[in-house]
Amino acid sequence: MKKFLLLLACLFMVFGLVYGEEDIQVTLEQPAISRAKSGESLKYNLVVKLPDDYKNKYESFSVTVLMDGNLSLDGTGLEGAEITAGKIEVKSTEVSNTSQNIVTLNVSDLDLVKNKILNLEIKTKVKEEIKSSQNLKNSFVLSYVDKKGKTSSAQKDLESSTKAQNGSLNIDDVYANSKKITGKTEADSTIILYMDSKEISKGKADIKGNFSLNIDPIKAGESIRIYSFFGKESLYLDYIVKDAEDSIKTKEIKKDDGDEIVNAIGKLGKLNDFSNFAKNLPDVNASKEESARLKAAIANAEYIVVKKSVKDEEIDKTLKEIQESVKLVRKPYMVGSGGNFKPNKAMKRSEVAQVLSKIILGNKEYKDFSSFKDVEEEKWYAQAVACVESKGLISGYENGTFKPEKEITRAEFAMVIYNYLNPDDKNKNINFKDVPDDFWAAKAINTLAANEIMVGRNKNEFNPNAKLKRCEAAVIINKILDRKVDEEFLNKYSKNPYKDIDKNHWAYYQVLEVGGI
Repeated sequence: MKKFLLLLACLFMVFGLVYGEEDIQVTLEQPAISRAKSGESLKYNLVVKLPDDYKNKYESFSVTVLMDGNLSLDGTGLEGAEITAGKIEVKSTEVSNTSQNIVTLNVSDLDLVKNKILNLEIKTKVKEEIKSSQNLKNSFVLSYVDKKGKTSSAQKDLESSTKAQNGSLNIDDVYANSKKITGKTEADSTIILYMDSKEISKGKADIKGNFSLNIDPIKAGESIRIYSFFGKESLYLDYIVKDAEDSIKTKEIKKDDGDEIVNAIGKLGKLNDFSNFAKNLPDVNASKEESARLKAAIANAEYIVVKKSVKDEEIDKTLKEIQESVKLVRKPYMVGSGGNFKPNKAMKRSEVAQVLSKIILGNKEYKDFSSFKDVEEEKWYAQAVACVESKGLISGYENGTFKPEKEITRAEFAMVIYNYLNPDDKNKNINFKDVPDDFWAAKAINTLAANEIMVGRNKNEFNPNAKLKRCEAAVIINKILDRKVDEEFLNKYSKNPYKDIDKNHWAYYQVLEVGGI
């Protein structure tokens, strides 16, 4: 019987990763193939569409593509921007243990981008013959940093199959012992299977485009044609039935591969996420060694991403190092206990002393003693109270006591933070109606409010005598440490250990950040 061959046409499989109409949109156009000989050329187009206000919205972005292991890189070309060293670059890397090519488009200076649409041509050659329905797997990751310093990224895994310009049709492997043909096409399509121009099965795709056709077993090597009819459009796929023994081999190959291919780009995407996150970490409270280690980890991570040839174990080692370096600099200053954070519980004076001493001392110990007569040396907070007392941050009472178990008020906490920061006065009128000019903590409250370090419970009231909640303290501690909250990063890489707070709480991400979680 004559075997139909589906030619390598100028048709493309178009996959997009879209963040919204006003965000960066990425599309990887893949050639529709059924067969390709060894050495045959295939061209992919990575299309990046930027929003109208991209220069005001983004600091930088990068798109990384992991090509299928059966494709060798034959060259790249960029349209829509001129390659400039250190600012607009196209890098290629080979993962040694999988022999896969990684192509990265890095744009760190958007002022040099004159066109809203960038097209990165990726030219490849097929290593080994691609047989009927042997799909090519590619992945890409988009990462960007906006003007506020927020880092975001997302990944898309793709397979090249057959697509017409106005629709798609993809079927799973068909073997000589198959009793069904399954696949995916346009929603609600009519599916018809032909063999020797004779209709042998007919069915309907569901609302998601999935379909299943019942068939009698077909001999290996026989050619079949599947049509998909939707609206006024139609497309078809010619397919050669595989030997029944191949079904076992195919399952074994898929099982042996596991997530190896996806893992490579997933790890590089994660490495890129941690690198970008680390760049925004303040290191003023880190030791010189910790700061230097973090900078070295960032530099090495950037090197691994663009290295020409990189082993999987190199990626693992670099990822582990940057994660550990981030952990050393992003110290936990407030944590819960027993699986709870108790966000609405009032802070005690001893707890405030403990948090501030951690900020001041880091990992060092304070070996002096407090002069307060109610602070016993064996208490867990004794050194912390002694530390903040020596720095003049928090005072006791006239009778010589500290009252460590007493809940601190918002005004008292404002005075402590004011003493710690010694911030500049700003020419900004702050008029809380419950904080008169002669109030003992008025200057501290108004100065912190003007510097946006503390805010009122509402627009006109500060509530100076109200107890300071733990969640409020978390927000303020993050501000004085300049710890910016990256919600997307925390969603991807943090695991909430607390039973009494979730994403519905207004301070949820602040609590995760202050705890270094």
